[in-house]
Amino acid sequence: MAQEVTGPAPFCLVTGTSSGIGLAVAEELLRRGWDVTGVARRPSPVHHARYRHVRLDLADTARLEETLEGRLGEELQLDGRPRVGLVNGAATLEPVGPTSALPAAGLARAFAVNSVAPIWLLGFFLRRVRGTKLRVVDVSSGAARHPYAGWSVYCATKASLRMAGEVIGAESREFAPGTALPVDFSLVSYEPGVVDTEMQAAVRGVLAEAFPQVKRFLDLHASGQLHPPSRPAAEIAGLLESDGLPVFSERRLGG
Repeated sequence: MAQEVTGPAPFCLVTGTSSGIGLAVAEELLRRGWDVTGVARRPSPVHHARYRHVRLDLADTARLEETLEGRLGEELQLDGRPRVGLVNGAATLEPVGPTSALPAAGLARAFAVNSVAPIWLLGFFLRRVRGTKLRVVDVSSGAARHPYAGWSVYCATKASLRMAGEVIGAESREFAPGTALPVDFSLVSYEPGVVDTEMQAAVRGVLAEAFPQVKRFLDLHASGQLHPPSRPAAEIAGLLESDGLPVFSERRLGG
């Protein structure tokens, strides 16, 4: 149910809004009365008066900084916003295969999209947001904690993003209050489970020689065990609207 908004609406930046979980999160937040800016390298199917789309490839880190510094300054500093959110939803699975066969260019792109961009965005929001609640949700994966043969890049990049969140928790304890983090801040590393997205379709299309566990994902799809993107999206929106969370925490779908 949409919230009744009497002043400036809460605002959230969501990456990966052209499809999948990012798109579902944007739609859910709009239903709840948020202003949303989405970032994706492709157009977004969202058409709403409170939605703005920034077409940007997160692998282009120089343009990322240049573009968002200008586009988000006013949004983040609008007086009276009850809260500001960031959802790091964009990610790439490629390249997949034995570590011995991974190309340098593919490695660089994956780290830029999955690690560099979301960590930079986190820092940008920490610098800019003051005087209101700041909530961040990093869309994580079981691959951040468990090794999967053929997923060296995906596991490593998701693990690095998870660790960046843990570092934020350490900074909240070890830096002087109010210097590194806003007063009312929380970051959740969120594992959505196996969701019916384009990335899952890509996983199922990989040869077993490159990803030995592909049969597991084929079986999950065949048996109807994939979650619709709307389910994790509702939980992510709920986390953005929550109060009383620790500076850093982890959640899993349904947990």
